Amino acid sequence: MFDDLDKVLLRFANLSEQELNAVHEKLEIVNISKNEYLVQDGEIADSIAFIQSGYLRVCFNHDGDEITRDITSVNSFITALTSFITRKPSFEIVKTITDCELMIIKRENLNYLYQTYNNWQTIGRRIVEEMFVRSQKRIYSLLTSSAEDRYKFILEEKPDMLKNIPLQYIASYLGITSQSLSRLRRNVYKQ
Repeated sequence: MFDDLDKVLLRFANLSEQELNAVHEKLEIVNISKNEYLVQDGEIADSIAFIQSGYLRVCFNHDGDEITRDITSVNSFITALTSFITRKPSFEIVKTITDCELMIIKRENLNYLYQTYNNWQTIGRRIVEEMFVRSQKRIYSLLTSSAEDRYKFILEEKPDMLKNIPLQYIASYLGITSQSLSRLRRNVYKQ
């Protein structure tokens, strides 16, 4: 049940069996249906989730439109990171795209692990660093790559996204309209 999580955590630090069991005891395993919220706009994010199965998106409202900042899938961590770090109401929304199985750890349980096991301070820092780096790569891609290049990247590196995620979310993730995505897909498939 914890094999995938343990593999990810062991990349960050050499954890003992006791340290792995400590986190297992603090996790809540939750099944969340499609289109459910993990974090809502204005809510304080008080947990981090590890995705066992499914897809979630991080988005925000702008002038009545939901803009997708990130789409996250299996073996990744997710939260409204700015809210989680600052403990202030979130401007981001974290919402399921598909049915999901998540392993959730609350802030107070994470703090307990930090205080009890030195390795957990390293792991907590590495999880946040990984989420930050993913966000920075996303920003870089949006600023330096064309929508066509971003779409081709998904085709090559994340083809499962195209099978499991509605096109309106793919379009928003690419930073374009659904109509532009339709044209872009036709052009790419003609090539």
